[in-house]
Amino acid sequence: GAMAEVVNKNSKDLNITNQESAGFVANTRMIAHGRVELAMSNGVFVDFIQRQQKPFNTEKKPATDIRGIGPGSGSWLQIVVLKDSGITSLEQLKGKRVSMGPKGSSTAFMMRTAFGQLGILDSLRKDYLKWSDAANYMIDGKLDSFGIPNPIPSPSVLQAASSRPITVLSLPDSVINKFIDLSKGYFEDDADFSVYAGMKGKKAKTVAYKVFYLAHEKVPADAVYEICKIFYDPKNRPFILSMYKPLRDGLDTAMNDKFIKQMKAFHLKLHPGAARYWKERGYAVD
Repeated sequence: GAMAEVVNKNSKDLNITNQESAGFVANTRMIAHGRVELAMSNGVFVDFIQRQQKPFNTEKKPATDIRGIGPGSGSWLQIVVLKDSGITSLEQLKGKRVSMGPKGSSTAFMMRTAFGQLGILDSLRKDYLKWSDAANYMIDGKLDSFGIPNPIPSPSVLQAASSRPITVLSLPDSVINKFIDLSKGYFEDDADFSVYAGMKGKKAKTVAYKVFYLAHEKVPADAVYEICKIFYDPKNRPFILSMYKPLRDGLDTAMNDKFIKQMKAFHLKLHPGAARYWKERGYAVD
């Protein structure tokens, strides 16, 4: 949404129409199949669809038409409970009612992976709620836990914590290692969740990934170049952050070329229009 707004405001030739989807799994499929021209997804799912790994193992062929534009934001898996629930570990959610996130979302995939690794997935009473609904259900005592891979603060977690103090649960090493084994797009982080009521001065060990803006290979290079030139222009930073503050992480990440090396690690090629822009910034794109 922020990209669409800032590009539409500053471009005479481009108009981006933003649409809501079920999440990154759906986004990755749509752009791979050419049903959208631009999308956001994480590096992990780009990696997975290119290698036909779950949840993309039913694809008829590896995706070869996805191209990178630049960094969007970072996301940290946040599995939360109410502080007064007394739950302090993921294992204690065995047999509890947990929202796995909307079907087809990155949340659902990551929640299934985490609880599957612990061997308690089948014991859960599963819901597949949108994140704001899950927050409300937990506040009302209709749900024991929900999770979301999101920037910090996550709007839905902040929504829950603004009503009742919460706890962000640390992930066991076995779960973190499972994610890292799945893809080079994941990394471990001891994240500071002090922003939430109930977590002041506290950290939790979790798994994180970077989010990227993507374009289909057939999008004209001039269009992608102009998108980059507008979105990553420092003068537009205040406007972008006024719409969605967590994009600060992506704009900060764009200040050096490390993200390009991250893309290369899971074989995401830069779109020619993006490559032109980042090369003009002095970054190594080859």
